[in-house]
Amino acid sequence: MLLIIDMQNDFCHKNGSLYVENANNIIPNLQKFQNFARNNRVLIGYTADSHDPDDKEFNIWPKHCINGEWGAQIIDELRPSTSSEEHVFKKRRYSGFYGTDLDLYLREHGIDTLIVTGVVSNICVLHTVGDATARGYKVIVLVDCIAALSEYEQEYALHHIKSVFNASIANSEDIKFY
Repeated sequence: MLLIIDMQNDFCHKNGSLYVENANNIIPNLQKFQNFARNNRVLIGYTADSHDPDDKEFNIWPKHCINGEWGAQIIDELRPSTSSEEHVFKKRRYSGFYGTDLDLYLREHGIDTLIVTGVVSNICVLHTVGDATARGYKVIVLVDCIAALSEYEQEYALHHIKSVFNASIANSEDIKFY
């Protein structure tokens, strides 16, 4: 499964409350890979940060991705199709597994490998990858399809993903579906 993490207006649009400027650099690569996955009939999952207006996470971060508001919407460039092969997993915390049915969905569909993309590399991407490997999934992170707030945070995340979680790091152009 291709897993697209938190590519939402509040993170990826310049008017978003937690704008990640580097997200703009990955959108073209991610669009291309999303289309490649669709053309090869690969299941696509999207995580969407999804908060109530009084969420306790706002003690740490500014308000963002509030249910039903513009900031919580997945960006137009990567909007999920209505196909049964694409599914959105709303989440309230960093990991795509915490408090969601992502693990159940993967197991029901016989999926053992995740191709992970999205934002933010050292936060939601990192936590989702860690939880995926802890559950026994093979994980491939596409280095040209993830973004962090800084180069340091990007390098930290990639090092941790590879050395601690034993996940693979690849370029999107190197992935083939059979």
